[in-house]
Amino acid sequence: MEPLALFLVVVSGFIHAGWNFWVKGSGDPLAALWSALAASLVLYLPLFIVRFPGMDSLQAGAPFILATGVIHAFYFLTLTRAYETGDLSIVYPLARGSAPLLTALFAGIFLGERISPAGGAGILLIVSGIAAAHAFHAGAGPGAPAHEGRRRAVRWALATGLSTSVYSVVDKAGVARVAPEAYIYFMFLLSALFLAPWALTGGRGRSVRALAGEPGAWLRIAGGGLCTMGSYLLILFAMRMSKVSYVVPAREVGVLVGAALGVFVLKEEGGRRKLAGAVLIAAGLAMLALAR
Repeated sequence: MEPLALFLVVVSGFIHAGWNFWVKGSGDPLAALWSALAASLVLYLPLFIVRFPGMDSLQAGAPFILATGVIHAFYFLTLTRAYETGDLSIVYPLARGSAPLLTALFAGIFLGERISPAGGAGILLIVSGIAAAHAFHAGAGPGAPAHEGRRRAVRWALATGLSTSVYSVVDKAGVARVAPEAYIYFMFLLSALFLAPWALTGGRGRSVRALAGEPGAWLRIAGGGLCTMGSYLLILFAMRMSKVSYVVPAREVGVLVGAALGVFVLKEEGGRRKLAGAVLIAAGLAMLALAR
């Protein structure tokens, strides 16, 4: 994997974990995330105007932009649903960890990517590290509300991982046709529009207004917007340099940050498994750095 691509992906992973921490820590994850999406569209508008593609380029990329807008809306919805019922240190590793193998499979089928032995070993190490860090707790019986809540969170997290693998393959093809800065802007615009019925109606609409009215809220929302779009913009640039089969697993460095924030800041359970997982993920990243 190209060194610059790996660097962009690792930086993106840390930023991604940061905005997930903010979304999980908010009172209403979907309200917080939609507010960040709306803020990102304002903050990145000058960059979008400067990098607006020619109409021929835009026409060639339109099917991919439409597809990724829909898939990302589903991704944001499943992610916030998972956070409503599960811990950050459970949801984040599972959502991120279920994507690499599926992405490699889909990229091989639809993009013709082939993984080297070093790349395959790196992917398996990263997935193993995430599995080691994943904290299931067996304290509740099958009928207990807490146990059922975790099961729902797991289902939503797996749906999030599936959507990640699908949009990653779509975006790899899309940014080959449209400049990443314009591509991601259209993607976020469509996602925000598709999510609006869930985010702006009923009690959640009141949550959005309440969130915006909190002291210092606009600064937090602006920071969330910068991080949400900025973290994935770095990924799109990395996709132009390297195989998506390598980019997606390398993003999982953010799992370490997400798990640490969940355990040490949000006071969720877990500890030793996270350390073991960190070692495996670091080894996997080293293998990806050597892969071609």
